[in-house]
Amino acid sequence: MRARYHGEPITSLEAASLPKARAAGSQKPTFGFMFGNLSDDPANRLPEGQTTIKALIALGSAMTEDPSRRESGIPAAYTYFGQFIDHDITKTDFDPSINPPGIELIGLPFFQPLSRADAISKSINLRSAKLDLDSLYGGLAADHATDPNGRMILGKVSSVPPGAPPSIITADRLHDLPRYPRIANPVTEQEKELDRQALIGDPRNDENLLVAQMHVAFLRAHNALMDRNLSAHDAQVALRRRYQWAVLHDFLPRVCQREVIDDVLQNGPTFWKIETGDDLFMPFEFSVAAYRFGHSMIRGGYSHNSTFTGEPFSRFFTFTALSGDLFEFDSLPNNWIIEWHRFFGTPTTPASINPARRIDANLTPELSNLRDFHGAPIASVMAKLAARNLLRGYLLGLPTGQAVAAHLGVPALSPNVLRAATPSGLNRLIEDAGLLERTPLWFYILAEAGDPSGADGQTLGPVGSRIVAETLWILVKHSPDSVIDNPPTEAELETGEFTLKGIIKLGLDDALPRIL
Repeated sequence: MRARYHGEPITSLEAASLPKARAAGSQKPTFGFMFGNLSDDPANRLPEGQTTIKALIALGSAMTEDPSRRESGIPAAYTYFGQFIDHDITKTDFDPSINPPGIELIGLPFFQPLSRADAISKSINLRSAKLDLDSLYGGLAADHATDPNGRMILGKVSSVPPGAPPSIITADRLHDLPRYPRIANPVTEQEKELDRQALIGDPRNDENLLVAQMHVAFLRAHNALMDRNLSAHDAQVALRRRYQWAVLHDFLPRVCQREVIDDVLQNGPTFWKIETGDDLFMPFEFSVAAYRFGHSMIRGGYSHNSTFTGEPFSRFFTFTALSGDLFEFDSLPNNWIIEWHRFFGTPTTPASINPARRIDANLTPELSNLRDFHGAPIASVMAKLAARNLLRGYLLGLPTGQAVAAHLGVPALSPNVLRAATPSGLNRLIEDAGLLERTPLWFYILAEAGDPSGADGQTLGPVGSRIVAETLWILVKHSPDSVIDNPPTEAELETGEFTLKGIIKLGLDDALPRIL
């Protein structure tokens, strides 16, 4: 099956498990606004009309034309850990009035932004919003990918034919996602979709090879914990706690301003407070704007393993069933197994580091050519990921960057900073549309991060850091086995297993290069 590179498709197998999630979402709002009624004032939203839509399309199209490949100090493993987290906490199911069958509303020449009430009532989150690893353990995985003892089933990689690029040497072959059996010569759409579909909690983790291999690493970590004589339940608890701690104390400090994350970790949230898990919702300001900072971190290419040392990002949509094609193979070819040490920087292997791109308002050109469900290039503006992000924020009526900054008590970015972040040749268009004074929240957060007098692309700035840190803290707080209520002991932390690197090392194949 092929799907949009960055959409939120629902597979036929997955669909059977969704009525319960949809029913839960219809009983209470699962999305909402972090800053309450801030966007009810038209002055706190983008100007409405055709001029704004045209400016957003032009801006989003130009944002993916930066070939500079400027890098941050963040190892690339955290780009895809960020995507893995996203797939664990949010998957949007829009009412047909927002997302009509076969039509992209935000791809139309003109559309009307939603009121706050309509945005909330017409959007359902199909994930739990908690950091509970339901993307790993729930959905299809619960029904198809757990053995009788509670171990997670993994897929075996396929051998490549003689003359193909060399295989990666491993101690075992369990380095792919579990999959539906291959269907020889599929004819119907259903057969094409089922053919080697990944049997995992969130099918989007088979969207690109890098997040798929992240998912495999978590499956292997679960099984490694069970090898310590833990029950399946206790292994889930142990992995969930390691994951939550890694989100708060490994991921957030790498992408957020130090003073903001220190404040949130020590004192809890200041601006977004949820008292009970029953009141939990996913903030639009986070899911549609702030957390999409990860799109700017995607490199144009990666050194994936010792066989494929310089592959363009588009290549990583091959050998997946959701967004690519496994070709003649039953599963992932064994020469495409990831070597994780290349995605973490170590003092002894500096040449194998894949740094993430700087966090700023420039995206790799690889993100300007998205494909449709059949793998064909999209001819419309919907091929531009940045344009999609901007148009979706406009549709849902997000508050502007300036309105959020004022609400947080943070000085607004100057027009000069915003001009500098705007792709060349667009300043007049952006000014005429009024977007220097009322700036899309996503673009504002990227411009803030890239400001040379501020974070300079190494982390988010104060607005982005505050939204991301407070949201993830709240989600951990109200998750099962929360490490905020029951933190790990010093002895547990000394194992090194409460970081992303430590989780991956738990299940790392003995024959693969060590991660130091």
